[in-house]
Amino acid sequence: MLRQLFLFVVLLCGVTYSYAQGNLSKTVSVTMTRQPISSVLDAIEIQGNFHFSYVREMVHADSLVSVRVNNRTVKQVLDQLFQGSMAYKDAGSQVLLQPNREKWFYVSGHVTDASNGKPLNNASVYEGVQLISTMTNEQGYYRLRLREKERPLPLMLTVSKELYKDTIMMVASGYDQEISVSIKPAAPIMLTTVDVNQYSRVSETWFGKVFLTSKQRMQSLNLSRFFADQPYQSSLIPGLGTHGKLSSQVVNKISLNFIGGYTAGLNGVEISGAFNIDQKDVKYAQFASLFNVVGGKMEGVQLSGLHNQVMDSVKGLQASGFGNITARGYEGVQLAGIFNMSTGVTRGVGAAGVFNIYWKDSYGVMAAGIGNMTRMTENGVQAAGVFNVADTTKGVQAAGVLNITRVLKGVQIGVVNYADSSDGYSIGVVSIVRRGYHQLLVYNTELLPFNLAFKSGNKNLYSLMLAGASFIEGSKAYSFGYGIGKSFKDYSVEITEQNLYLGSWETIGTIARLQTAWNKEIGKNARIFIGPAFTMYFNYKNANVAGYKTKIPGPYGAIKFSDNLYCWFGWHVGFSFF
Repeated sequence: MLRQLFLFVVLLCGVTYSYAQGNLSKTVSVTMTRQPISSVLDAIEIQGNFHFSYVREMVHADSLVSVRVNNRTVKQVLDQLFQGSMAYKDAGSQVLLQPNREKWFYVSGHVTDASNGKPLNNASVYEGVQLISTMTNEQGYYRLRLREKERPLPLMLTVSKELYKDTIMMVASGYDQEISVSIKPAAPIMLTTVDVNQYSRVSETWFGKVFLTSKQRMQSLNLSRFFADQPYQSSLIPGLGTHGKLSSQVVNKISLNFIGGYTAGLNGVEISGAFNIDQKDVKYAQFASLFNVVGGKMEGVQLSGLHNQVMDSVKGLQASGFGNITARGYEGVQLAGIFNMSTGVTRGVGAAGVFNIYWKDSYGVMAAGIGNMTRMTENGVQAAGVFNVADTTKGVQAAGVLNITRVLKGVQIGVVNYADSSDGYSIGVVSIVRRGYHQLLVYNTELLPFNLAFKSGNKNLYSLMLAGASFIEGSKAYSFGYGIGKSFKDYSVEITEQNLYLGSWETIGTIARLQTAWNKEIGKNARIFIGPAFTMYFNYKNANVAGYKTKIPGPYGAIKFSDNLYCWFGWHVGFSFF
C-alpha cells in the first residue's frame, strides 16, 4: 500500500510539473501606466516566449489600462486585465483569447455584530444555487465573485456564523456592488444528549483537525444547517474541486477525490486516492487507500487500506487494514487487520487480527487473534487466541487461555475460566465461579489411600483438580489429574483422568474413571460422600521399581484385556469442606 501511495505521489508531482510548463503558468512581471491592452499583451508575449491569438475588437485592444505586477503567472495577469470577460486556452506556442460566455460580477462588503457593531471574522457568505462561498477576514470584509443570470432576477446571499442567526441579502444581478450587513447573535439554547449526538462533527475528530484547515472546519460550523444535493463532484484535496469551498456542504451521487475529499455525504459511490471525510450519512459504497471518516450512518460497503471511522451506525460491510470504529454499533460484517471498536449494539460478525472491543451487547460472532471485550454476548460467540472478557455471557466464550465474565448463562471453554455467578457451563483446566462451588475433598479409594481434590464451578458443571498418593513402602504410588462433574440433589457424577507414577516416568500409567457419590451434610461447610467407581488403566510398559506398587489395582482383582490394559470396579469415600 505504501509503495502504491509513493507511486501515486510521484505521478501527481509529474503531472503538476508538466502543467506548470504551460504558457498560462509562466511567471511574468509587467509595470505599465495608461497603455493600450495590446501593448500589455505584447510585453507578456516577449517575456513568456509565446503569442496571443485574438480578435482586437473582442479584447478592446486600444483601451488604456494600468498594470503593476511582479512575478505573477500569465493567467493571474489576464484575470486582472479582463475581470472574467475573456476565456483563455493554452494551444502549444499560442494562447487563445476568446470572449467568456459567462459573465461575472462582484459583491463585497463588511459583516458586523448587530449587538456591538464590531466586525466579525470567519463569517460565511454564500450563494446556495451556484455553490459559491467565501469567509470574512479579520476586518469583517468579504468579496464574492458570482455568475450573472440570463434573466435579471435577484440573487440570494446568506450570511452564516456559529452562534448567530442566519441573515439573507437580496442582490441585483449584473453589476459590481457593495453590501454590508449586521447579524444578530442567536438566542442561547440547551442541547440535550440527543442533540449533541445528532450533530456530531467530523471536523472535531483527530482526522478532521489534521487533514482539514481551520477555515474549512469553521465553514462547517457556520453552515451546519445548509446542505445541497449534486449528481457528482471531483476534488484534488478538500476545498479544491468542482464545488470549491462549499464542497463540505454538498451530498453527491458520485464523488472522486484524487488525494482527499471533504463532502456533506453520499448517495452512490465515493473513491479516493488517500482519504474521504463526509459530514453526514453515506450510502452505498466508499473506498479509500488510507481512511474514511463518516459523521452520520454508513449503509453499504466501506473499504480502506488503513482505517474506517463512523460516528453513527454501520449496516453492511466495513473492512480496513488497521482498524474500524463505529459509535453506534453495526449490523453486518466488520473486518480489521488490528482492531474493531464500537460503543453501540453489534449484530453480525466482527473479526480482527488482534482485538475487538464492543462496549454494548454483541449478537453474533466476535473473533480475534488476541482478545475480545464486550458487555454481553447474546446467543453469540466470543472466540480469541488468548482471552475473552464480558459482563454477561449468554452464548459461548472460547479462548486459548482465559475467559472472564460476571454472569455466565452460556458456555465457557478455556484453560482458565472465571465467572462471578453462573447458570451455565465452564469447561477448562481451572474453572472458578465466585458464587459457586469451592470445595476441598479428602478421600480414600481402592487404589490410593490418600487423595485430595479441589472442586470449582457450579451444579451444572464443575471441574476437579486431583492428586493422590500411597506412602506405604513397597506400595508407593502418586497420581495427578483433572476431571469434570455434575451435581444433582443428593448425589454427583464425575469423569476423571489421572496419571499414575510408579517410580519411573517411562512407565507412567493413565487412569480413566467414572464415579458417582451419595452426599450427606454433616455440619456447616462439611459433607461426607461415598460411592462406586468404574476404572480403566493403561500403560505402555509394566512398572517394576523397588518400593513402588507393582500390582494394579491391588488385592481386589481386575478384568485384564492385555498386559497393558485393565478395568475394575472400585469405590471412593471421604469428606468435602466449604
